[in-house]
Order: sequence, then structure tokens, then C-alpha cells
Amino acid sequence: MRGEEVVAALKDSISDDVLIVSSNGNVSRQVFTFLPQPQIYLRGSMGLPMSIGLGLALAQPKKQVIIFTGDGNFLMGLSSLATIGNNLPSNLRLIILDNGSYATTGGQETVTSSLDYLKLLEGMGIKHFGSLNAIESPTKLSEAFEILLTGDQTAVLHIVVGDDVENLENIPWKPIEIKEKFLNKFG
Repeated sequence: MRGEEVVAALKDSISDDVLIVSSNGNVSRQVFTFLPQPQIYLRGSMGLPMSIGLGLALAQPKKQVIIFTGDGNFLMGLSSLATIGNNLPSNLRLIILDNGSYATTGGQETVTSSLDYLKLLEGMGIKHFGSLNAIESPTKLSEAFEILLTGDQTAVLHIVVGDDVENLENIPWKPIEIKEKFLNKFG
């Protein structure tokens, strides 16, 4: 499955009151296109989705917080994992859409094909539901996502997606508009 197919398949599983932080580039465009709006769509901020998501989870402990990030953004924000592992907010979930490249900046290959996510996350004290490398249908994805959402601890779902990226429209809002819309909805 491609990243946008994964995000689109999750639409019915995410309620309107879930807080979402999405990494810049294709992932934000996918979240903007297919999931409830407004949310925090990062732009030009590689590596920050995990830090911002952690801050939201700690500030809003009664709200579910989901971070959608690509593998390149995940790699650039690894230092945040130590802080996430130290705090382990029960309302925080991280979904990594791993296409093996920095797709938005020209398709340079990342090193995630040689990364042992399980060891890395276990070393940080974070629950990992394994990699979904062979998702054949949206039903299998929905089942994995349901397990992720109903848990009571910080958790990560790593999904290997195709490297062919659909050319979705850019988010039409400026960063200040993203912030204002998000604050108006979630206060």
C-alpha cells in the first residue's frame, strides 16, 4: 500500500476529537486530505513531530494524540524518543509511514531498511506493535490500528509503504492559520 492509501484507510477509525501532528511534506498532505481537520500540519520542520506530539500529549492527557511521521522525519527526531520513553504518556501513539526515502526532498534513500525498530524502541521503553510490511488490505490495517488506539500506553506502529507518492495538493493554509484553526477547534 502507498502512504496515502494507509492514511485514507484510517479515516473511519479516527474520531474528530483526536489531536494529530503530522510531519512536513507528503505525510502532512495525506493527513490534511484524508483525516479530520484542522490538525497540526508541520511545514519545514524536519524532526519535530515527535517533540510537538509529546508536548500535546502531556498538556492534554485526556485527549488521544497521534503522530504521523515519515521515516526521514522519524530519523531526524530520534532524540525525542528518549524523552517520550521517559514520560510514556498513555495517550500518545506514533505511526511511522516508511517509504525508505526522503520523498519530499528528492527521494534520497534513508537508512531505515537496516534499522531495527524493535530494539530501538524497546531500548527507549516504548511499546512497539511490529512492522506491517505486507499489508494486503485495509481490513488488516484497520485491525492493527484498532489495537493501537485501544491500548493504554505509548505505542508505535511502523508501516512500510510504497515509495510511489501520489501528488496531493499542498495545504492551502499558512502556518499561522494552521495554529489558529487548531486552537479554535481544540482551545
